[in-house]
Amino acid sequence: MLQIVLVGILVVACNVFIQALSTLYFLKIFIPQFKRWRKKNELLTTFIMLVFLIMFFTLLHGGQCTLWAAVYYFNPHISSLSSFSESIYFSLITFTTIGYGDVVIDSEWRILAGFEAINGSMLVGWSTAMVFAFLQVIYKNSSITKLNSRINENKF
Repeated sequence: MLQIVLVGILVVACNVFIQALSTLYFLKIFIPQFKRWRKKNELLTTFIMLVFLIMFFTLLHGGQCTLWAAVYYFNPHISSLSSFSESIYFSLITFTTIGYGDVVIDSEWRILAGFEAINGSMLVGWSTAMVFAFLQVIYKNSSITKLNSRINENKF
């Protein structure tokens, strides 16, 4: 049991490390780049950056699920996952906490699925917070917001 918990904690730590690096990229490169580019064409730049950001997080979480899938597939104690694609499928539905139940782990190592579900909930929430932060940057720097504040200043 201790070995299972340690493996779970190790994979969670790896995924948190990957997410932290992504957050640093977001804060140090992505946001400043957006602020530079938005001066050229605000609407197009905002659209492209939002699409890029969502695609980036989708790929990031796909990679994190693939790490979990590798742990399941290459673990000699887990024999119920017959292929790597089945491991990825199990990982995706566990990471997103959907849990259809059509593919399950039939050993005591199924505890890892709980670790993955908690990990997925936290990391998807973290990414959601980053998208929301980007939307705040968009709103704060948009010409509409500046126009509204000018209108309000003239009111009083």
